[in-house]
Amino acid sequence: MTDWLTKLNGRTGVGVIFAVSFVFFLMVTFPYEILKESISNGLSRVTGLSITMDDFGAKLPIGMQASGLSVSSQGQKAKTIKLNRLSARINPLYVLAGKLAVKVYIENPDQSAMGVFIVIPLSAVLGGGNIIPSRIELDSQNFRVDDLAAFALSAMASGSDVNPLLGPVLQGIGFSGKLDGAIDLSIDTSAPQQSAGTIKIKFKDAVLKLSDPSLGLPDQQFSKAGIQAALNNGVLVIDKGAGFESDELTLSAGGSVAVKSPLSGSQLQLEILVKLQKSLAEKFGFLLDAFSGGAAQNGELRLQVKGPLSQPSTQPI
Repeated sequence: MTDWLTKLNGRTGVGVIFAVSFVFFLMVTFPYEILKESISNGLSRVTGLSITMDDFGAKLPIGMQASGLSVSSQGQKAKTIKLNRLSARINPLYVLAGKLAVKVYIENPDQSAMGVFIVIPLSAVLGGGNIIPSRIELDSQNFRVDDLAAFALSAMASGSDVNPLLGPVLQGIGFSGKLDGAIDLSIDTSAPQQSAGTIKIKFKDAVLKLSDPSLGLPDQQFSKAGIQAALNNGVLVIDKGAGFESDELTLSAGGSVAVKSPLSGSQLQLEILVKLQKSLAEKFGFLLDAFSGGAAQNGELRLQVKGPLSQPSTQPI
């Protein structure tokens, strides 16, 4: 026992143990029913969203969990996200190493689930600077994204800086699918060349919904939808096959991102393809021309994106 305390730097270790024990005691004895209402009402006021939950309580050893969570936007075309369970836990052992490690678990009403693990240096959190995770892990098992996609598209459409031509289109679009796969990235900001990891995610049964009366187009069933990339020696290489593809729409990307410190200085070398065919070309071809400054040809636009992440240059190829 004495040797263990010595490894924890004596008094500092004892102080940490006391703090963790005290937090644990508070979590077990806290009146969560009162806190649940306070959190729901407070978040609703701050965000302008309607937020309710059936239950709220502790998630041991140190964390919180909400069940029966519902988040709704405002307006005539309000969107709602319903989650069976949302929990967040902090790993106290990482604090001893000067890091904040948070594990988030999200479960849909159909019990499809997704877990996210993020590690952030405490110095970045307390210093108020750029918060860049040193580790990111994501594990998704057929997690249905319909409600999240609808909510995100609605928020983009109602944004103050959205293009007037694009807003109505975003309001009429929907996306359905199941997110399956994993992300495992280690990012070393002090020595970017040591960063490594993999990204392997895909959307099963992915459909771009365009059958809204305001659009009057057929839904697009994707034969391919996902991304695969590898981060080695500080360079993220994206497979050329990454993207989405249906009979009338192709969105693909390939190339590399060289991770630099600071992260905003990371160098991009990407090629992006947007291709519209048939009814999509007839309906949205003009939008593609408008956004590309006339660079699109026959419903197809190829772009090269290169330069620093903070200020990349884009040009047609």
